[in-house]
Amino acid sequence: MKIGVMDSGAGGLTILNAIHKKQPHLDLIYLADDAFAPYGNKSVAQLQDRLIKVGRFFEKENVCAIVVACNTATVTAIDALRASTSLPIIGVEPAVKPAFRLSKQRKVAVLATPVTAESERLNQLINLWKADSQVSIMSSSTLAFDIDAWPETEEKIKLTIQELSQEMLANNIDTLVLACTHYPLVKHFFEQALGSGCEIIEPSEGVTAQLIRRLEESYPEKMFALRESNSQPEGKIELCSSLGFKNMQRLVSWVMASQAITDKRHVYI
Repeated sequence: MKIGVMDSGAGGLTILNAIHKKQPHLDLIYLADDAFAPYGNKSVAQLQDRLIKVGRFFEKENVCAIVVACNTATVTAIDALRASTSLPIIGVEPAVKPAFRLSKQRKVAVLATPVTAESERLNQLINLWKADSQVSIMSSSTLAFDIDAWPETEEKIKLTIQELSQEMLANNIDTLVLACTHYPLVKHFFEQALGSGCEIIEPSEGVTAQLIRRLEESYPEKMFALRESNSQPEGKIELCSSLGFKNMQRLVSWVMASQAITDKRHVYI
């Protein structure tokens, strides 16, 4: 079984890593749509059109499901993608529900790209689960893009995180939701800046669990065979970039199971 995973750059590899760890026998094809990055400054119409094209790419690759491992694409364009294909589609939503449960001081920050921060869907989720919590919605227009340019941008990333963290500490935030899949790649910098008094929540385990549920519903026989077999080989990982090979080595460096990478391709969307 092959699963398609996409993001505007490297961020969705946090989701791919979690999927491979939980279901190591699944084949995974990852698309970094870095030719169209950053998604965070595109219009809703542009993102909807792009995501439909990404869906067509994955259909040609004969995937069984598509994981939209990008918060911005999920909140703006996942409905358009679902309307254009019969494949199961799994999105990434900010993990605000567990954050509100964990926060002892009832002070939660949600850090996202500008498009996600201003989206109706994020505000719906917050209003649904916040109860009496105080919520700070924060955004960065550069952080995700700078993470894609790692390691040359390391000092700039640290400075951005330090500035964001100082604002959170000033507001006595005790729980931070990383509402962009790029941000967990530099989670350790947030941990250093915020200290042990702040819980940091990211969505990879929840997305993986949702993917498995959808696969069980849509392909019960195939999933049963995967569970019951003791001789299944490790799944293959293919890395694709719409920008070409310029960022390929960076993508490889973020993959935890790099031994499973069997192909690296430049694709046109």
